[in-house]
Amino acid sequence: MPLPADTMQSLERLDTFQEAFDREEIPRWKRLFQKTDSLFLLILIIGLFSFGTFLLLLVNKTVKQSAEKKQQQASSGKKVNVLEISLGEFESMKTSRENPGYLSVIEYETTLSVEESMIGTMQNEREIYSRKKRLRSIVEFEINSASAQELNEPDLGSIRSSILMQMNKFLGDDSVNDVLFPHYVRFNLPATP
Repeated sequence: MPLPADTMQSLERLDTFQEAFDREEIPRWKRLFQKTDSLFLLILIIGLFSFGTFLLLLVNKTVKQSAEKKQQQASSGKKVNVLEISLGEFESMKTSRENPGYLSVIEYETTLSVEESMIGTMQNEREIYSRKKRLRSIVEFEINSASAQELNEPDLGSIRSSILMQMNKFLGDDSVNDVLFPHYVRFNLPATP
C-alpha cells in the first residue's frame, strides 16, 4: 500500500533538512554546551574557582592586616595582651630562722604571665601544662631557699626575678613574661614538741 502524496512530500522535506543539517558540522566544543548537564557543570566549576580565589584573597588580606597590627603594636610600644596560667596553690612550712621554736608558714598561689599571640599562646600553654610539675618545683625551691628579707619584700621582686630566670632557662625561651603571686600569706605558728 503506497503512502499518500502529502506524507511522501513531508518525508522528502525532512530528508532535505536532515542533509542540510548534516552538511553543517557543529564544532565539538559547541556540542558540549548544547547539553544542559555540561553547561551546568561548567558553571559550577567556574563558580567554585571564583569562590576559592575570593577566599584566598580574603585570607591573604586578613593575614596582612594582622601582621601590620602586630608591627604597629611593636613599634608603638603598646603592651601586648597576656595570658595568665595558674600553677596552683602552695603551702610551705619550715622552722623559723628569726623565731626559734616557731614554724614559718607560707601559703601562696603562683600564676605565670605569658604573651598572647595567635599561634604561640596554645603552644606555650601546652608546653607549660606538660611541664607543670617541674615548674612548680622551681617555685617551691626558690621560696624555700629565700631569706627572710626576700620573703618580706612587698612585691617579692628578687624571688620573682629568680623564678622567672629559672623558668625561662628550663623552658629554653623567654615565653614566660612574669611570675605573679595573687595570693601570698606568711605567718608564724608555735612549734609543738
